[in-house]
Amino acid sequence: MRLIITIGDCNGVGLEVLIKAIDKIYKLESAFDFSFGIAGNKSTIKEYCDLAELPVQFEGSGLWIGNSFCEIVDINTHARVEFGKSTHDAGKLAIESLDKAIDLLIGHHYDALLTLPISKYSMYNAGWMFTGHTEYLAYKCNISNPLMILCSDSIRVALATIHVPFKVVPELINQHHIAEMIESFNYSLLKDFNILNPKIAILSLNPHAGENATIGTEEVDILMPAIQKSLSKGIYIEGPFASDGFFGFGLYKQFDGILAMYHDQGLIPLKLLSEGSGVNFTAGLPIVRTSPDHGTAYEIAGKNQAEPESTYQAILTAATVVKNRSFH
Repeated sequence: MRLIITIGDCNGVGLEVLIKAIDKIYKLESAFDFSFGIAGNKSTIKEYCDLAELPVQFEGSGLWIGNSFCEIVDINTHARVEFGKSTHDAGKLAIESLDKAIDLLIGHHYDALLTLPISKYSMYNAGWMFTGHTEYLAYKCNISNPLMILCSDSIRVALATIHVPFKVVPELINQHHIAEMIESFNYSLLKDFNILNPKIAILSLNPHAGENATIGTEEVDILMPAIQKSLSKGIYIEGPFASDGFFGFGLYKQFDGILAMYHDQGLIPLKLLSEGSGVNFTAGLPIVRTSPDHGTAYEIAGKNQAEPESTYQAILTAATVVKNRSFH
C-alpha cells in the first residue's frame, strides 16, 4: 500500500500528527504493508521536526519514523516554519505539495492520497482559488459532484452541500442534486466501505422536518420526491429526519450512512461521536483520498500536544478503501 502525503500547512500540527500516526502504525500490528511518500520541502520538514523535537532521523532522500522510512518528494519552495502563523510561503508550499501529490497519484505512482490540514487563508494569499480540498480534487479529476464523507467506526455522514455560506444552502438543494448525492453515497457505501445493502438516512433542511410544510416546504417539495426516486432504484433510504431528535435519541445507530443537508448539521454530531477519530473521505473520485477531520490547530502547533488518532485512522481508511475497491 503506497501512500502519498501532502505537507499541509507547515505552521500547524499536520506533520506532528503524521509522524505520531506512522510511528503508531508500526508499533501496533497492522493488516497492511505501507510505504510512505511525503510531498514537501526537505528543509522545511527538517526544520519542523527539529523545532518540535520530534523523534525522527533524516537519511538520504527521506526520514526514518521508527522502523518506517518515508521518502520525501522534494518541493522547491522552502517555507520557514513559524508555528501558529499564517504565511504566504506556507500557503505556496501547501499548494505545490498538493499539486505534486495529486499528479503522482493520478500517474499511478501511489495508491492513495492523505492530505494534512491546510490554512485556506494562507493558500488564498498564495493564489489558490478553491474553498477546500474536496472541490480542488474534483476539479483536478474533472468530477462535477464529489461527495464529502466524514466517518468513524460508529458513524458515516455525507454532506449534500460543503463549503458554502449558510444563506446559499437552500439554493443548492434541489431534487436532482439530492437524488444524485443519495446514489453516490449508496455506491460509496457498497464499493468503498464494502457494506452490503446499506441503509441510508436523510436529514431535513428545516427544523422539525418542516412540520408538514409549515416551517418550510423543502422536505415536501424536494426531499421526499428525491427519496421516492431513490427507492425506485432499489436504494434503501428513510427520512427526512429532524436532525436534533435523530442524533439526540440515537436513531443514527440504525443506519449505515446519513446524508446531511449542510456542513455543520453533519459535522458537529460526527465530531462529537467520533471523539477525535473521525476521517474525511472524498467519494465519487477515481482516486482515493482521506484526511484527518481537524484543522491546523495553530494554538498548539509546535508544542508536541496534538493527538494523532484522526490521522492514524485516515491512513487505515485509505488502505481499506483501496483494498475494497480492488474487489469490485
